[in-house]
Amino acid sequence: MNVAIVTARAGSKSIINKNIFNVCGRPLIQYPLSAANDAQGIDKVFVSTDGEEIARASRDVGAEIIPRPEELSGDTVNHGDVIKHAVEWVDERHPDLQNVVLLLGNTVQIDGKTIDLCLQKLDSDPTLDSCMTVWQAQDDHPLRALEINDEGLLETWGDKARKVSTERQSYAEAYYYDQGVWAFRKHTVQSADGPSPWWWMGKRSAPVVRTWVTGRDVHTMFDIGISEWWAKNPELIAEYLKQSGNNGL
Repeated sequence: MNVAIVTARAGSKSIINKNIFNVCGRPLIQYPLSAANDAQGIDKVFVSTDGEEIARASRDVGAEIIPRPEELSGDTVNHGDVIKHAVEWVDERHPDLQNVVLLLGNTVQIDGKTIDLCLQKLDSDPTLDSCMTVWQAQDDHPLRALEINDEGLLETWGDKARKVSTERQSYAEAYYYDQGVWAFRKHTVQSADGPSPWWWMGKRSAPVVRTWVTGRDVHTMFDIGISEWWAKNPELIAEYLKQSGNNGL
């Protein structure tokens, strides 16, 4: 059995009631839920939440609610602990659970095809613990990172002695989780040995590379604007992704 779990807490502060914010006539959370419903490899869809309005919008598209305990609510809770609780809650009720697809409740840029691709990677290689969508961003490479020091001035982040070229092509490739899909075996939430900070993903995690900056989740009204454009232009998005070599992802 494969399930999708969407995590969506109440009490967001960047945008009030963010997970049910109206995006092109639909609550935001219904976009990842629709993607999960469209995926052929998903048997059941769940939402972990502490918000009744989020729960209501989720039930409207067929999701089952995982009640989130109070100690896992709030701004400072480790997302991994929320994920672990949700997986264990489902596993207790569905002992045939095998794989979990974890989606964020505040993203539009995801579809059933991408979910199925991640599950297919797990099916095709039993040695894998997980799979996640990532993008490569040389402009945002860690070698270019800066920090603001005690004087309020910019300086090299981390190793202050490092010297790197301005030519981004000279850097070793760096990849970032793109707020899209985490797919993992149910046992990895117990082993807690995944690549930091995604400790619930297990040691052997395969990439599904999407184009930059596909997969952006919502934190500001700027992100809402991007999500609305994405939702309104599916044909443009599909053509762009095809031309960029992402095989329709």
